Amino acid sequence: MNHHLISMLSDLVFMERKKLFSHADVVLYHPGHFPELNLLIRDLYRDEGFEKIMIPSIHNVFLDANEHDFHKKILLEYGIPHFKINPILGEQNTARDVVRNAMAGITPQDQTVLLAGKAFFCRRFQLMAAVDAHPNLVMDVFPMEDGRSINRTNWYESEQGTKRVLNEVRQYASIIENLGRK
Repeated sequence: MNHHLISMLSDLVFMERKKLFSHADVVLYHPGHFPELNLLIRDLYRDEGFEKIMIPSIHNVFLDANEHDFHKKILLEYGIPHFKINPILGEQNTARDVVRNAMAGITPQDQTVLLAGKAFFCRRFQLMAAVDAHPNLVMDVFPMEDGRSINRTNWYESEQGTKRVLNEVRQYASIIENLGRK
């Protein structure tokens, strides 16, 4: 891949946090099977606080556990109060289903949402959330790096990073194509 293509794909996929607000009403958290991301959530809570955090209540085959239950236990150990940690419920077969169900749980009183996910996933996360967001909702992203360390400056150096980034680009088309069916 040439430098120009790498630069364009990096700009397309990777997002920076804009700091649109200092305190989130809701954090939508998509940790997958990466418990190390909980340290970043702990630091976010310590530094900025949030009213609630929502985690998918789905079985994760890599954890062989329910994601919400697995990560809630860790977050409780890190001092986040149990009443702030909420499951994202509903039928959830895809990331799109999870985000749709999460957005259904956000009330008009919730004004700010922070989308906390892997750095290469944040653009897709924001696209999916925007489809179902109420009109006055302010959303920002909280890009996180898991143990694979896939980021804007190195993704193209590994087969795994390249696959992840190219998959994200393919997913954008699917989200946009389905807008007319909503």
